[in-house]
Amino acid sequence: MRTIVGILLLCLTGCATHQTAGQHQPSTTTELTLERGVANLSARKTKAAIKDFDQVIALCESQYRSSEQRTYASRGLNETIYYMAKAAADEEPAIAVGPTCSDALYLRGYASLDFGQIELAQDYIQRAIDMAPVNSMYLSEMGHIYQSKRDWDNALVMFTQAEAAATYSPDDVKVLELTRAKRGVGYSLIELGNLDEAEAKFRECLEINADDQGAITELKYIEHIRTNGSDTGSQEDDFI
Repeated sequence: MRTIVGILLLCLTGCATHQTAGQHQPSTTTELTLERGVANLSARKTKAAIKDFDQVIALCESQYRSSEQRTYASRGLNETIYYMAKAAADEEPAIAVGPTCSDALYLRGYASLDFGQIELAQDYIQRAIDMAPVNSMYLSEMGHIYQSKRDWDNALVMFTQAEAAATYSPDDVKVLELTRAKRGVGYSLIELGNLDEAEAKFRECLEINADDQGAITELKYIEHIRTNGSDTGSQEDDFI
């Protein structure tokens, strides 16, 4: 499992506490089951985690399937305002709920990657994005899936969307999600041969966090390419 898992699980457990006025709360059962799944995933008990996530997904589907309103999953006030404004503009009835249900879909997809089930993972991540279109973490994970498929154009699209969506991220994870998205954009640009644009994106990361080791590593890699050609691999998988 990628080394980013610790950061992602930290984001999930932290963001799960963000609830705002107007959000409908998920049941205690779903929250506790999700927490158990997160613990199992962190302990590398992936099969047990998948069972937990499937249980949460089933509970969420039974809870919201019959609703005539669109259900958005929000981690905080900024996301909720965006979704409600979008619903109003679309003249679509909608509610904002906490992130438990979308996190279960996201983590189910994330766990599927552990078994090499890329297409299944993509399906679950897309379902999470459908519930939370400006969740930067979900969008970046979809970008990572496209990178694993060496589909650099779509990876660039998804990471660019994730970068823009980080505007709405909760304050305690905004920097993590913004810099992850920027590194994803930069790495995709490297693979597309746009080294100058990639370098600029990694330098943006360093302006936000001067100790961003992922950005530092990729800048060294760009320097290596310019000097020696691209005969060694990037460290993208460890840092993005």
